Amino acid sequence: MESQENQMNKICFIIITLICTQSLYGREPYQAVVIVNTDQVTVNAPNLTDLRRDLRGQSLEILAPTYNPTSPVNININLRGLLAETSFAANSTILNVNIPNAGITTSFDGGTRDQSIALFKQYLTEVKSVPKLLKAYAKYSPIDPIAGNPNSLIAQMAQADYLMSVLSPKSGCSNCWSTQPIVHQFQAGTYASRAFSHGYDTTSVTLPLRYSYSPNHRFAIILDAPFTYNRNGGASSVYGSLGMGLKLPVTNNWSLTATYRIGSGGSIDLVCSGNFVSCGLINVYNQKIGNNVLTLTNYVGFFTSTNLWLGGVNFNYHLQKTIFKNGLSFNTCKGMTILNREVTVKASIVDTYFKGNRFYIRHFDEVSVALITTHINPCLKFDCLSLAFAYQFGDKSYKSYALNMTYQF
Repeated sequence: MESQENQMNKICFIIITLICTQSLYGREPYQAVVIVNTDQVTVNAPNLTDLRRDLRGQSLEILAPTYNPTSPVNININLRGLLAETSFAANSTILNVNIPNAGITTSFDGGTRDQSIALFKQYLTEVKSVPKLLKAYAKYSPIDPIAGNPNSLIAQMAQADYLMSVLSPKSGCSNCWSTQPIVHQFQAGTYASRAFSHGYDTTSVTLPLRYSYSPNHRFAIILDAPFTYNRNGGASSVYGSLGMGLKLPVTNNWSLTATYRIGSGGSIDLVCSGNFVSCGLINVYNQKIGNNVLTLTNYVGFFTSTNLWLGGVNFNYHLQKTIFKNGLSFNTCKGMTILNREVTVKASIVDTYFKGNRFYIRHFDEVSVALITTHINPCLKFDCLSLAFAYQFGDKSYKSYALNMTYQF
């Protein structure tokens, strides 16, 4: 008979697969509305290369029958949330471009309309335009992979720091240890989510890897290295970070954790990259209530972008941010029996706030419920499997659904 653990793993795999495959139907990051005389057509693309191909004269003549190389034409391009107003006047090969939210007004003349559009595509990746565009993406794009939304690098760096506050789901329940039950503890898992905001969607998969060392089960030294893959329509982006933490007890039920983290990532499809470094402090207080634990967690982190030179272009967002995360969780120490195994329940709510007004989404909340079971492998002194469902909601009609599976040993 198949083991209960294998059955649970299969269920988790099926759910995660269903979440991830939904990205096939997501909206593409780039969209252009072409207006020629009485014709109006829309083209969508996962990257600038495909968008340029779809805006060639040969393609437009097929999409808009009234178009010819001398026609006046307006092309309103949505650069993943950033509007670029472009146009060709009658009998002209000059492409006029206005991107109000980035403070860009310019024109391109390549001798032909196709070449002028190619020059505009090239301009979007050059030294002169990138600094303005990066700031604008963080403020106006729902899907920038580096900054500005809950699925970006900077937000996930703060989330990884926050999760270092509790090294075991059973923290606060035991009288024998206050940090973790074993000296050397490892963590791995999978976090899969689907997020939505203003017509855009993000499918995200994170692989959290962590090691913590606690010689006396009270203070701990922590190394944390999560890696994330995002998908927006047909566009991909990746990022990761390396964090270090030192958790120190104040009392048996109160601890402080100092964190330092560096993160980096980018996307060829979305034409961006970025680096951030951060330092933070986490306050955790556990209050035992019968056979349950109420935990208050407060986090503050300071983040600053750094230089990242790629192909002669400095992808520096020139951002400094203070991020606050405050959470309250309720954990049962005595479990109920499910499939002949003791399972405890943890319910949490976390509020996240980005100080300042230069982010697209500055404030969001998360509510989650987790099922936790321990001592799965009898050959190990301690191990723990938790399965959680989380829902996020915030500014700009943002919402997200996530399934998180974590294994500690």
